[in-house]
Amino acid sequence: MMVSWFPDWAILCTTIALCSFFITVLLQMAAKALSLQSLNMWVRAEYAQVAVSFLLIFFAVTMVTAGYDVTKNITATLSGASGNIPLQKAIADQNLKNPTKIGQAYLNTLITCEKNVYSLIFIYNYSAEFFSKIGLDVMGVEAIGGGYALGGLVSLFHYLANNLVYLALFNYVQFFVLQFSQFTMLQVFLPIGLILRAFPVTRGAGGLITAFALGFAFVFPICYVLIVAMMPNTGAACSQVTLMNGEASPADTPCLNNPGGQMKEYYKLKSEKGKMGGITEFLGDTVNIFFLQSMFYPLVALIITFTFIRQAGSLMGADLAEIGRGLMKII
Repeated sequence: MMVSWFPDWAILCTTIALCSFFITVLLQMAAKALSLQSLNMWVRAEYAQVAVSFLLIFFAVTMVTAGYDVTKNITATLSGASGNIPLQKAIADQNLKNPTKIGQAYLNTLITCEKNVYSLIFIYNYSAEFFSKIGLDVMGVEAIGGGYALGGLVSLFHYLANNLVYLALFNYVQFFVLQFSQFTMLQVFLPIGLILRAFPVTRGAGGLITAFALGFAFVFPICYVLIVAMMPNTGAACSQVTLMNGEASPADTPCLNNPGGQMKEYYKLKSEKGKMGGITEFLGDTVNIFFLQSMFYPLVALIITFTFIRQAGSLMGADLAEIGRGLMKII
């Protein structure tokens, strides 16, 4: 009876490898019975490919059972040493071992932080943009113009808000890429790769699909969480955003339905321009951290993953150069 911790995908992959082994044995029996020396030599070489299939399954099962624990311990240690409290807290609170789930939990924290920063920008831009549209004319000449004093501030708020929208979008894409990898790489792509590797005609495609499955099942999520664990985090920035968000609430803003009240609030806002400068500097630094988290770190993980796919695919018989030339001909 199969042990309870043996995954379903591993049972399927083992069945595929066993079928490949039995077919190879039958071919060798036929070669000996018919005295086909060339077929007998070819079948002996096929045993090496069957052994590779079993090694790949053993590697995948070992990574799921033991490799995930090692990754969890290393990530927790690195995040604690670097002060990445959100990542360390996500691992401890949810008892996560799968690096894919660890990455998704951290991305959820990052997206929540980006939403808070966006809300903070919206709150400060609410007053600044309103007063930037106000002007006072004296004898047909604009004596007081909010656009001169606050136009640059409003443009900066718009710039930061637009960047945050795209950064949050990139994080959502990463989240669903990890989710797609979690439910398809070992369950769908790895069995397909092993089936294609069983036949000499499709061995190159099978090697590429197998390397792709292993790369996005293990290499990409592990590299991503380790890089994030070692790098600066957004925990401190997010806690400051929560405090500042309450201070910046416009709930007590008076109804500015007369010129006197508008001018009063305008000069009050103008007098706090130094404070606003500090806030915008804080927001700019926070968004810079988001750029690293949302774009640079995943890019590094992807480069490592595609390097692994290229090298591992070549070892398993995939000729990527020939595939590239074929795609160029099709295009």
